[in-house]
Amino acid sequence: MMADSKPIRTEGGSAVYSLTSLYDGSSGARGRAAEWLDINARNLCLSEYTLISEESVPILNRIDEVIHSRLTWEIKCKEETQEPPP
Repeated sequence: MMADSKPIRTEGGSAVYSLTSLYDGSSGARGRAAEWLDINARNLCLSEYTLISEESVPILNRIDEVIHSRLTWEIKCKEETQEPPP
């Protein structure tokens, strides 16, 4: 996972993180990349999160063929509302 080491601060003071994964054109690759980003977002937040934006950008070779794509999520961690167990 590539994650920004420092989150972006919003006007409300909450932190927004950017997560990125590369995937190829094989069957189901984008879905696996999204599952991987979901796992890493939960690990980063240590709780649930809100997906703010999603962008998929193709990566081209010299002859303009798509060789990979970059899937980028911007997420905001949800705050825990319950007391942690003793």
